[in-house]
Amino acid sequence: MQSNRDFIRLGFVFGLIYFFSTNGLASLPGISVVFLLKEKIGLSASQASYFAAVSMLGWCIKPLWGIISDSIPICGYRRKPYLILTCLAAAFVWLWLGKTETYTAPLLLLMFTISSFTYAFNDVACDGLMLDKGKTTGLTGNFQSIQWGAVYVAVIITSLAGGWVADNWAQQNIFLLNSIFPLLVGLLVFFLITEDKSENIAGQARKSLSAVKETLRDKHLWLVAFFLFFWTFSPSAGTPFQYYSINVLKFDKIFFGIAGAVGGASAIFGAIIFAKFQKKIRQKKIINLAIFFGVVTTLFDLIYFTGLVQHNLWLARTIYLISAASLGSISLFIMLVLLNLSASVCPKYSEGTTFAILTSFWNIGLAGSSAVGGWLFDQIGLQPLIIVSALFSALSWLIVPYLKLEKGE
Repeated sequence: MQSNRDFIRLGFVFGLIYFFSTNGLASLPGISVVFLLKEKIGLSASQASYFAAVSMLGWCIKPLWGIISDSIPICGYRRKPYLILTCLAAAFVWLWLGKTETYTAPLLLLMFTISSFTYAFNDVACDGLMLDKGKTTGLTGNFQSIQWGAVYVAVIITSLAGGWVADNWAQQNIFLLNSIFPLLVGLLVFFLITEDKSENIAGQARKSLSAVKETLRDKHLWLVAFFLFFWTFSPSAGTPFQYYSINVLKFDKIFFGIAGAVGGASAIFGAIIFAKFQKKIRQKKIINLAIFFGVVTTLFDLIYFTGLVQHNLWLARTIYLISAASLGSISLFIMLVLLNLSASVCPKYSEGTTFAILTSFWNIGLAGSSAVGGWLFDQIGLQPLIIVSALFSALSWLIVPYLKLEKGE
């Protein structure tokens, strides 16, 4: 009975931390920021891609946050104090932006990069706590399903609300509202999270660093890391295509919000399926199918350049919504498969660092995709960039045979 109550309490906390993260409700300003950068500040598609890549820096150095959290407890605690401190720092960033009257590209880049530091550190501390609690009970997959299910509930809310507030609210008010979310998370952590205290802080640091060194010798861990990189690194046509969809296909803020909500609802379905069948499905087959699906759907974007779609707004929107619904479930399912694989190779005492190392490869892949995609867009144009992106995704197949995804491999 006690374990069930603990699972419910922890699942509730982990879910709400992710719900209020930048993947979730804290992404409320997302749509308005796209239009702010494009229409008011005047960034080109390639410049916006570089902006997105640099602003992800905090997520690319997640191992640093993991080492700090694992090795340097505050008052004997490795997770809870860092969760609270990063929540306060995130609230300060949003409050600062909310009180700013005039926005420039350098200011926004600086503040969003600082924000990525705070949210990435918060994410590492949360994941470390999740691994502390979940690995001993075999519940990491369940916790991750709850976390990402909560994210996509928030995605539905922010997608629908984000389009509306982008049309009707001043940018400052959106940022001020966002400052409330991390404060709520901090209060939640303070009252609901309990953590075992490390009595020997020096000994804890030595154990953590020793475990990290041992982990870094694990060849399979590095194989997983490089697969995560190749899975996410494909020169991204995302921002250039977003500009194209605004300029040519005439997608507006409200429609982008609706599409995001459709994708979020579909992703929740993917999280439910993963939680229910994670131990019954051969994951290698799922990953192979997912790569195939990713390549096909990337190439499918070429349909938006046909005359029929360009001159039929209703058809373009219908195709876009169907694609968002299809991608939502499969993308989240494959991500949960890979995150659960990553969690399974994390040793005791360096859970946060090891998981951060693996997920940082994911984030480095995303940041590199954005930067290289912006550069290639200027060199070869949007349609060839989509083909290049699909080819890079297909390279992931080269690593799949070597992944140990099933028991006995």
